[in-house]
Amino acid sequence: MKISVILAHPNPKSFNHAIAHTAAEALKKNGHKVIFHDLYKEKFDPLLY
Repeated sequence: MKISVILAHPNPKSFNHAIAHTAAEALKKNGHKVIFHDLYKEKFDPLLY
């Protein structure tokens, strides 16, 4: 199964980051294809001009 994990938290040492990375690794170990997006790291701009 393909699963997308989308993270949007500015602090890379946050609990949210730890949860997202742990979940992604567990999913990969169970044979799933994980697509991981860290919106802050990707400099995502949510504004539609």
